[in-house]
Parts: sequence; C-alpha cells; structure tokens
Amino acid sequence: MQSCKDYPESLSYKYHLAYLLGEALSKADKIWYKGGYFTLNKKIKEAKHIYKLHQEYKAKLQELHLSYCFIPKEFLLDSLSFLKAIETLMHKLKSQENNSFKIESFFFKLFSQIPFSTQTPFLLKHKEEILQWLNSKEFKEQYINTNHPYPPLLNPERLNAKRESKEKNNHNKETELRIKERESKECNVESQRENRDSIQPYPNLSYESIPAELAWDLNLPLPRGYGFVWLGGHGVGMVALYRFFTQACNLKVDLRWDNNSKMTYINRYNFLKNNQNEVYKTFNISDVRKEKDFTKYLCLVSQPKAILWSVRCPIGLLKHALGVDWGNRWWRKDKEVQQTFNLTYNWNKYIEWLRYNKPTINPNFESLKSNLFIMNALSSHFNLDKVYYLDMSAISHQKAFETLESLSKIFGFSPPSKESESIFKCYEFRGNLRFLLPLKLYANKADIPNLFKKHQKNKENLLINKSSIVLMLNRPQNDKNAINILPQINQSDLVNDMGIYVSREDLEVLEKDKEFYNAIKEYLKDFCDAIKEELDKTEANRIKEEDILIYLKENKEKRIELKNLLDKELSHIKQMRPDIVESWKYYQEFERMCEEMDK
Repeated sequence: MQSCKDYPESLSYKYHLAYLLGEALSKADKIWYKGGYFTLNKKIKEAKHIYKLHQEYKAKLQELHLSYCFIPKEFLLDSLSFLKAIETLMHKLKSQENNSFKIESFFFKLFSQIPFSTQTPFLLKHKEEILQWLNSKEFKEQYINTNHPYPPLLNPERLNAKRESKEKNNHNKETELRIKERESKECNVESQRENRDSIQPYPNLSYESIPAELAWDLNLPLPRGYGFVWLGGHGVGMVALYRFFTQACNLKVDLRWDNNSKMTYINRYNFLKNNQNEVYKTFNISDVRKEKDFTKYLCLVSQPKAILWSVRCPIGLLKHALGVDWGNRWWRKDKEVQQTFNLTYNWNKYIEWLRYNKPTINPNFESLKSNLFIMNALSSHFNLDKVYYLDMSAISHQKAFETLESLSKIFGFSPPSKESESIFKCYEFRGNLRFLLPLKLYANKADIPNLFKKHQKNKENLLINKSSIVLMLNRPQNDKNAINILPQINQSDLVNDMGIYVSREDLEVLEKDKEFYNAIKEYLKDFCDAIKEELDKTEANRIKEEDILIYLKENKEKRIELKNLLDKELSHIKQMRPDIVESWKYYQEFERMCEEMDK
C-alpha cells in the first residue's frame, strides 16, 4: 500500500468524522463488559475535537500553499501550533517590510521545503530553536533579504560553534588559511573570527548530533572545517593532484562523486563530520547535473574560505575526453579481465585488452558540458574573488613539487616532503594501464615446469593458492609494509607508472630460493616489456590536439558551436588570469582559426 502514489493522501481518511466516530464506537464495544458504553459520549467528543483540529490543520496547509502531509494524532496539535507560529512570524515580518509580497513568497517557498512527513518528531522537539532562528536578525539579513533558495531551519553558525572550538584547539597556527589577499582583508577576517567566537552553540544540537539525511531535509549547509573547495571538470589532472595532495601533503580529500546530488551531500557531510580531527580537509566538485537537487547541493556548500579551480586548455580537454574508450574501459574490466593469475597464465591476454583502437572524433558538446566544460555552470554559485586558478601544466613532472610547495603556502596545508618526490613522476593516464590495474599474481614453485614464456604455448594450471607468494601489480604505492621489485625486473620508465609489490617476509623467502625468484622475474620481465611496448604504441597513436583542430577546421557547425560555448565558459578566467589563457597554444590556434574562417 505504501508504494501507491496516493498512499499519503489516503491516510487522511483516518481523520474523516465517520472513521473517528466508528473508532470511538469500536473501542467502547470492545470493553462493553467493563462499562465501555458509559465512556462513549466522552470518546465521541474526543473524536469531534480531533476532527476539528485536522480540518484546521488542512486549512492552514492550504493557506500556506503546502501540499497535504499526514500527521499522526499525537503530533497533530503541536504541528498545527507550529504552523500557526510560522504564519504569525510571516505576518509580523510582512508588517515590517515594504515589499510584503517578497516576504510572503519567501516563506511559501520555505514552507514547501519543510519535511513534515519525514521529520515531524525532530521539528516539533526543536520548534523553539527553529522559530527563534527564523525570527532572528541574522536570518533576515542572510536569507530573506538575499532571497536564498534553500534557507536552513537552524542557525549553521551555532551548529558549527561547538566543533569549531574543538578544531581550534587541534589546529596549529601554521595551518590557518593564508590566501594572497589576506593583507587587504585581514581586519575583516579578524572581525568575522571574533563574531564567530562569540556565537554560543545550541545546548543540545550540533552537526555531530544531526544525521546527514536530516541535515539535507533541514537545508543545513555542509559542516565547516574544510580549507578550500576544489573545482575542476574531468581531464584537468584532478586524479594526479589528488594523489599529490594525499600522498605527499597528507591532506584528507574526498574525491568521490555519487549517482545523485543528495547522496553526494550525505557522503560529503559524513566525510567532514567523521574527519573532524584531521588538520586539513577538502572535497571536489567535478560534474554538473541537470537534476533539481544539484542546485540545492551547491547552495548547501557554504561559501568556502578559498577555491582552487583546476583548468586546462580546452583543446587538450577534448583530446583527453575523446581519446579514451572511457565507458568500455571502466565497465568491461570486471567482466573481461582475470584479475588473479599465476606463472602459467598467458599474459598476452592482458596485452590484448590494453590495445588501443583510435576512436572517431565526433564530439557532443552538449553532453560534455556536464563533466568537461563546467566553469560557466558553476561560476554563479561561488564567490569568484576567492578563486585561485591552477593550470594543469603546473603539475607536470618537472613542476609538480614546486607547485605543491607554492599551494601549501597559499592554502595553508603541509608542504610536500623531499621523500615524496618520486610520487610526482607517475602519469595517471599512460596508455590504458590505469584501467587494467590492480592485478594479483599467485607465484607457486609447482608452476615452474609450466612457466609461460613469450611466443610459447603451454598448459595453464589452476591457481595454487596454498603456499603461494602473492605479488600485487598496481599503480605506484606508498606502502611501508611492501617492497616494489619492479626496478629489479624492468629498468625502463615503466617504473614511474606501476609497481610490483611483495611483502617483506615473502621477499626474504624469494631471496633465499634463487631458482624460484629467477623464474618469477623471468615471467614478469617479459610481461612488463610487453606492457611497456603496448603503452608506447598507444601514446604514439592517441588522438592529439592537432587531430582535434583538423576536425574543427573541416566541420564548421561544430567549430561555431565550440566557439560559442568557450566564449561563455572562459569569460571569467580571461579577465582574472589572461596569462593562463594565453599559454594555451592550441586554444590560441583555435581562436585564430575561427577568426580567419568565420568572418
């Protein structure tokens, strides 16, 4: 019954007078032998009173332009009282405001967002705190006057007060945010900090006590405590920078992006709440969704102290997006790749899977606006005075360490250590290797007679897990408990793209058994040489920026479509960082092409 569309509305029949009277009669009849009918008159009066309250409740909902919401009897009187109090507050504010229509429309919008059906106990338990907040000067200035689309039902400053006082004790002064404009804004920042310190937390409410799902319903901004918000579409080096942040600078970063905006909010909320003791935290926004909840999610990302926006030449973005078979590579792996293998396994099957087939260039710019060209869509939701643009070229192998040092001074996180310099040498998307790894090799001495060798057919044995030594083929890792033996096997630059990891205990066993260890290294050397060869072929055949420009030169409609898109997309960065835009060689060639061909 609950799955029926009209189920909530049908529950209202529990408040029909005939139903209530029948219920009173039924209760009296059940205890007739105890004199139940002597109490029938009283029960009829109670039924009529409940009926009258419900009618008044329905009328109040209609007056406030709210859809019907079934409320159990025990909450009916308090719910009606709550609605009346909000209505009284609205009339009070209307009398103080010249534009009464603005107040009315704002509160009607707010009422439509109040989740009576799912959060009634919480709302009624804390109605005094809610009403006090809605009647406050701060609420009027921050939300009513600005016509905020998703005003919170509790004061976020008071919810943050308890956690911020705790974080203040945990933070070192050196981790305070230091953006470049600090000198000119220092007085303002200090006054804001003093005001924030003077805010008293709620006695029984805080972000820690409110579940994420409830916080979403209450329109609560995400808990503060993150150093900056990190923006950037796909293909701007976010995966590489994530690895640099987490492995070289010990930042706590949430890079996940979920199937819908509400779930993204819930996961971000829990990430910030559960990592309260971490000195520095950040999270990313790398997609633009068409769902209605996406705007709400952005509105609930409270204005950050600073914004890091990763960018890249748009022609390079197209090269990245169009040059990889993303969907098939991500989703086919689990179905088509045997992720555990042994020394008898024909590794050529992995090489075949790595093989690159150059796709046809045919960009769909409308679809790419959701994950590639997102600057224009996001810019209206953030204070762009706080933006620091980071071009992808700044995190190249040669510049990454220096860039992270510079970012650490600007944003206030720990700089990279000298020991972490090797982390910056790895290409995230070299060939299709990223999609293949990790793989797990079970090496067993019993497989040596059937050891697979290049250009040789042999019988594959079933995996022998007992007494096997496990070797992990994976992206470069910082695991103190595992040793990377790839440098002993392959001396090419493949060592920057992957590793072969074995535990210290197992390595000691192998070093004592030379025959066994040599067989493993022989098998893996041929395999790694083949991987390196395939990666080199892929990189040589990959779609390049020149291919994109040739396509756009030959396709006028697509060229004009991209030109119109980029004129809007790059408007802000052209104003703030023209030096970055001027450094984009292929974008500048595209601009010249459009100017010459589309006069």
